[in-house]
Amino acid sequence: MSVEEPTPPPPITPSVARALSPLLRRIARPGEDGEPGLNTYLVGIDEIVIVDPGPVDTMHLDVLCGCGGDRIRWIIMTDTSDYYAGGARKLKEMTGAELVAPAGFDGADEVLGDGYKIDATEFRIIAMSAGEPSSGKHIFVLEQERALLIGDHLDEGIPEDLPAKVKSYRLRALAPGHGQFNENAKQTLGL
Repeated sequence: MSVEEPTPPPPITPSVARALSPLLRRIARPGEDGEPGLNTYLVGIDEIVIVDPGPVDTMHLDVLCGCGGDRIRWIIMTDTSDYYAGGARKLKEMTGAELVAPAGFDGADEVLGDGYKIDATEFRIIAMSAGEPSSGKHIFVLEQERALLIGDHLDEGIPEDLPAKVKSYRLRALAPGHGQFNENAKQTLGL
């Protein structure tokens, strides 16, 4: 009996929504030369959380609104720099969604901190600081999908305390800020 190679994931097409699981979709912004850029995630069906809306990019924000419409209830980000969060205030204006951001983020409706929870009708998201609490950097556990939305916080390695922080969630997937959805969180994080 031969061992089959796993099927590679389909390529990421910028500005096109791709379902990654029942509650999670990804829309990549167009990067340089039309290559995929930052991943923006839409979590939920009846109520939607936008994770990492990206910079002020009218085309990308219009695509997000077209996919989520009046069901977009919250906007959160893994990093408060303009690259990840610059379009958050504009998206808030376009949708009326609640902007949940770290203290000091202009236009925030709620303060995001370690342990902050969004309890929607279909899911729960739990925020965890990624580094110093004052850094404005967060990761998010999507409990029902056992997925961790990590932004680009693992690009320079796995923080020493991360596996212990997330072990109880029995994670199965990682949703990064760039690149493909990783369905082998246990191996990647050494859980």
